[in-house]
Amino acid sequence: MDAIMLALVAVALANADGRGGALLAALLAARGEQRLVFAIAAGAFAANAVVAAVAGSAANAMIGQGVVMLFAAFALLSAAAALLWPGRLGPDPARLAAAPLPLLAARLLLAQFGDRSHVLIAALAATSGAGHWAAAGGFAGWMIAMLPFLAFGPGLAATRAARIIRWGSAAALIVWGLRSGMTAFGLLG
Repeated sequence: MDAIMLALVAVALANADGRGGALLAALLAARGEQRLVFAIAAGAFAANAVVAAVAGSAANAMIGQGVVMLFAAFALLSAAAALLWPGRLGPDPARLAAAPLPLLAARLLLAQFGDRSHVLIAALAATSGAGHWAAAGGFAGWMIAMLPFLAFGPGLAATRAARIIRWGSAAALIVWGLRSGMTAFGLLG
């Protein structure tokens, strides 16, 4: 059961930069069928979360806990690095807005494959073995991270408060990742 909360917190922190939220808010503003576009984006995230959870659960059964903790440390530290990386790291919202719905669904599904959120879900599923809970928590964390940008628009990501939250989230992920790495090497109990 702890997998759901760990994944919720990790994915919410990893998406604090607003790249995904700003992309989704821009898509919803540019397209007429907002409910369908939101359902496609949520479905694409959920599908990738399920794949990541199954892979993480399989890794839990195959590899030792020390390696799993290293994988979790790598996932947490790479999510922090993605938060600190300046600029746009995703598809162009204007090109996606003009795409027909089947192409939009495929692009969103492929754009999220291997995203930091899904690597975190896989790592946390590997640490606990409870992939379904990690996927559910990751989906909830993604939704929580999207809400401010859906409510206030994509411009929210450029504000000073959003930068402070992004840097704070990156710091929390770095501390969590370093602790996981130190635990993997037996330096912490």
